[in-house]
This record gives sequence, C-alpha cells and structure tokens, in this order.
Amino acid sequence: MLDERFREGEGAGEGVGQKGARAGVRGGTTSLGHPRGDLLLLLVGLPAVGLVLGLALPRLARWASGSPVLPWRNAVEFVGGLDALWQTGLVMVAGLAAGVVLAFIALAEDMTLELTDTQVRIKRGDEPRTFRRADVSAVFVDGKELVLLDADSGELVRGGHAPRAAALAEAFRAHGYPWRDGDPYASHFHRWIPGTPDLPAEVHALLAARKAALKRDAGQDARDLTGMARGLGYVVRDEGKEQYWRALATGA
Repeated sequence: MLDERFREGEGAGEGVGQKGARAGVRGGTTSLGHPRGDLLLLLVGLPAVGLVLGLALPRLARWASGSPVLPWRNAVEFVGGLDALWQTGLVMVAGLAAGVVLAFIALAEDMTLELTDTQVRIKRGDEPRTFRRADVSAVFVDGKELVLLDADSGELVRGGHAPRAAALAEAFRAHGYPWRDGDPYASHFHRWIPGTPDLPAEVHALLAARKAALKRDAGQDARDLTGMARGLGYVVRDEGKEQYWRALATGA
C-alpha cells in the first residue's frame, strides 16, 4: 500500500487513499513518499537482518577459521573468539546499528516529491529543489530513476524515486505534467567511445573523469561532471558500466 498523502490546497476536496486510487485533485498538493511496505522493510527489516548477522557472525567466523586458505585470518579468528555473552551482545548491537544506518542512507538517497499544478518540489537528502511546471517538457521513469527534462531536453533532475512508478504517473498526469511512458530521446543516445570524432575534446575529458569518479563510487563528483557536460550541450546517462551521451535537442 502506498504512503502517498494529499494535503488539501485552496479549492481541493479529495485526497489519495491508502491504495493510491487517485493522485489528487487539480488545485491541491500531492505528496509522494515511500510506500509503507518499503518503509517497513527498510526501518524494520534492515536492522533485524543486522541483529541476526551480529548473532551469527562469531559462529560463522569460527567455522571459516578452519579453512586452510583464509583472507584476513587474524580478523576472522578475532571475531570467532568473541564467544562470551557480553561480547555476542556487543556484536549484535553493532549489527543492529549498522542496519539502522543503512536504512536511513537508503531513505535519504531516494527522492520524495510534492506536486502542484504550477511546480514540483523534489527532495533527496538535504537538497530540496523546486521546478516550475512551465519549465518541464517531459517526465518519465528510466529504469529505477525518475527523470525530468527541461525545454531544450536537458535533464533537470535524475535519481532513484521513493514512490511506485504507477503512483508517479498518476500524480504527474493529474496535475497536468507531460508524463511519458519512456525517454522520448532514447534513440538519440550513443555509447561513449574515447576519442570518437563526434565529441569535442573537452567533453571526452569530462567523460573520462566521470568514468573514473564512478569507478571509485564518487557519486557527487560524477553528478558535478554530468552538470558540466550539460553546460557544454550534452546529456549523459549510464547503462550498466557504460556511459551514453546525446546532444541537447536544441543543438546548444
């Protein structure tokens, strides 16, 4: 069941039910967050898994220490030696804490949204951003990411989304946004091949740096480089471990 809530605005009289039957009424605000099932899985499931792993870890370490070929043997044998009750309790608490941290990291990385007929407010972590409806030319889901395009086909935002795709489609359509079933420019993308004459040297340099950033899991650096490529007139996206590019629709 979906945890999408409708907050009444002036002239609005209906809301989103728990089953997400309606995305809201024109003139109001539709808030889209994590489905309740996902919240339960993250906030309860991950800490519970951490707790269980904390309980089982010393036993697993003792079992693994009998292997003749064992990386980090000293560390494994140390964990396997934690057999006192208080030591097991500490490991379980550490596993629980790790599960809680992972849950909140996962929640922070997904976008939540507030939609009206005139603007969309997107929050991811501590970075809320607001876009005018008039500046949005297309909205769609690309794999597991929500994408908003601007007037010249550049990406206003791209990222993992908390609400279900069906709830997103319903809400954006209800507020008059140009929802698309897929990327309208998908056929314009080309796989990046270093040195191809189709791209200027400075874009090749940006993509090479972006590939290195992705390899070391430097997500913010990769996003910054994507923005720099956008400034040079190119859109960049990833498919697996490959980078793909296209020129802006205006040719800017």
